[in-house]
Amino acid sequence: MYNLVGYISIFLLIFIIHVMALRWPAVSKILYIALAVRILFLFINNHLFYLPDGDMDAKSFERFAWENAQDGFLNNFNNYSGPGTYFFSFMLAIPYSLFGRSILLVQSLSIFFGIASVFLGWLLAKKIWDNNTAIKVGWSIALFPTLVSYSVLTMREVYICFFLLLAIYGVVNWT
Repeated sequence: MYNLVGYISIFLLIFIIHVMALRWPAVSKILYIALAVRILFLFINNHLFYLPDGDMDAKSFERFAWENAQDGFLNNFNNYSGPGTYFFSFMLAIPYSLFGRSILLVQSLSIFFGIASVFLGWLLAKKIWDNNTAIKVGWSIALFPTLVSYSVLTMREVYICFFLLLAIYGVVNWT
């Protein structure tokens, strides 16, 4: 059952990326390749062997999220200990408490934020420079090995990159 939720979330992710690619055709090839590479690494990590860092922090964040989700959705908020090391696990416990334990679900959520970082990097470079530079930046972010690896794992880094890019984009728009 938990794999069904995970596969549905992956198909939903593919649909969202397809809609983004239709809306912004200049970056569509980059988004599709970024999605394909991340899904390939997702299946490598889950079925063949662990990616680097895939069996240490990623497992502990996921396990802590599952332990918090055991009490149910509303009781999950009682387990909130404030900002700290396991805030990320607290956030992962929310979908776990709603849909059950599905590692593919939280990994597809990480993939979404990784691809959204690719899109934001492209958009930011396009706003600052020109379209050719934006395409190069988009390809660099889409195929950068560390970003690909951390977008597949249940790690905090991809979320930090996304929200940092979002903040920089807001500053650029403001100026």
